[in-house]
Amino acid sequence: MDPQQKPADEQIDNIMRLKVGTSVRHRLPWLVLGLLGGLLAAQIIGAFEDTLSRNILLASFIPLVVYISDAVGTQMESFVIRDIAIHKGIHFFKYFLKQFVIVTIMAVILAAGLYVIIFFLHGDSNLSLAVTLSMFFAIESSIFTGIILPIFFRRLNLDPANASGPIATIVQDLLSVTIYFLVASNLLE
Repeated sequence: MDPQQKPADEQIDNIMRLKVGTSVRHRLPWLVLGLLGGLLAAQIIGAFEDTLSRNILLASFIPLVVYISDAVGTQMESFVIRDIAIHKGIHFFKYFLKQFVIVTIMAVILAAGLYVIIFFLHGDSNLSLAVTLSMFFAIESSIFTGIILPIFFRRLNLDPANASGPIATIVQDLLSVTIYFLVASNLLE
């Protein structure tokens, strides 16, 4: 082992042993990046102003699409962080493939249920299709933020618990908003 590199268990922040200032220094930069990413998300939404003005109901589903893809990504991220801490030598491709299958099944079930609900509430098959396809693809994109980012930060010898959450959330939000408006603008215009 490289003498400069800490053992894996020392790379993970022990909140009870760290000083408060050290914990803040480890966490705050990732949150500042998230804040900047949130400003970028607002710009992305603004770029689809015409689509929104013609289909104002789309605005009401932004939180749903963003939330559910974040929730799936966060859930997966928790499993990944736990699994890389507990199980040494996870075979990445097998792990990724299994998570992909699980997420795809959940995305299909959630999208199908949502389609029925939106159609029942609004009677608009195009709106239902736009929102549910967007949500499906946003959930699928959470595989990147839920699996790839924690493993990437771990490989950089950064504690994935500090970096993954805030960065994965804003990356997922940006992906979800972009997917949502690209799908909606193509289907509803």
